[in-house]
Amino acid sequence: MSIESMKRISECEEEAVSIRRQAQADARQIFDQGKKQAEELLEAARKQAADDYRATLTQAEAEAGAAYDKSLAEVQKECSQMKSEAKSKLPKAVEIITGKVVKSSGNC
Repeated sequence: MSIESMKRISECEEEAVSIRRQAQADARQIFDQGKKQAEELLEAARKQAADDYRATLTQAEAEAGAAYDKSLAEVQKECSQMKSEAKSKLPKAVEIITGKVVKSSGNC
């Protein structure tokens, strides 16, 4: 082999080492970028999940409050009706009770 060929082989080997080192550095950089992007995506997903949770909780509280208010209004209406019925029957109840008390005491 000639000296020129040996020099060329040596240069090619050095170039191959350099290419390999650069490829490894590029691979590390790509890996690090991918890892950073994955962490950013994960953090964004966590924030979105927290926002969704708060929004869902707020909506559920509003719906529960509306259901409670509706139920309370229905119960108040029912109580009002029962109270009205009781008031309309009050004179008759007083009459019946008075009649029983008077009859049982024997004073009349």
